Amino acid sequence: MGLMGLNAAYSIRSLKHAYDGSVVLDIRSLDIPAGQICIFTGPNGSGKTTFLSILALFQSPSGGTVRLNGIACTPDPDRALRRAVTLVHQKPVLFSTSVRNNLAYGLKAHGHDAGEIDRRLKSIEKEMRLSSVIEKHARKLSGGETQRVVLARALVLGTPILLLDEPTNSLDDAYRPVLVDLLLKANREKETTIIVATHDAHFIKSLGGQILRMDSGRILD
Repeated sequence: MGLMGLNAAYSIRSLKHAYDGSVVLDIRSLDIPAGQICIFTGPNGSGKTTFLSILALFQSPSGGTVRLNGIACTPDPDRALRRAVTLVHQKPVLFSTSVRNNLAYGLKAHGHDAGEIDRRLKSIEKEMRLSSVIEKHARKLSGGETQRVVLARALVLGTPILLLDEPTNSLDDAYRPVLVDLLLKANREKETTIIVATHDAHFIKSLGGQILRMDSGRILD
């Protein structure tokens, strides 16, 4: 069955994670349906970033099970399963090359041909208004430009699941509606599952979806 063929993008049971004996995540049961927008909010240190990292298969929990599209996640997940998910970290990092090469990197890694890569790059360049920086060296961008490129690099992949950790932190105000529109379009047209951790109340209101509050590693009822 295809990666989007099941009702639940994630099924989580008895999830626990600890650092040096200190529990940072304790989630008894949670299902996130495929094609849903789900927003996690809560104070710093509530476990949101660690949770997204586990959902992205970057780290394994100390205990419990996480199923991605019905498949149990292991410490060494299948490449196809990992490629179903894209995570945008809270602190953006770009490769030391041009913006164009940064945007193309993941597409090449996913095996897209040159024609498809060119088509996607032209589309995301227009949508994220990157024409003025597309040939610039990525390390010479401003903070806001860097954030736009990081977001564009994730969106251009078109993976079934997109995870965003505080995506508006460094984003210029003028581009927040652009990001919202692109996320809603991906969710509407491609049924992309979008999971966001954010403090941004206006962004939460604009994006909509299910809102879950976290505190001390737990999801509050």
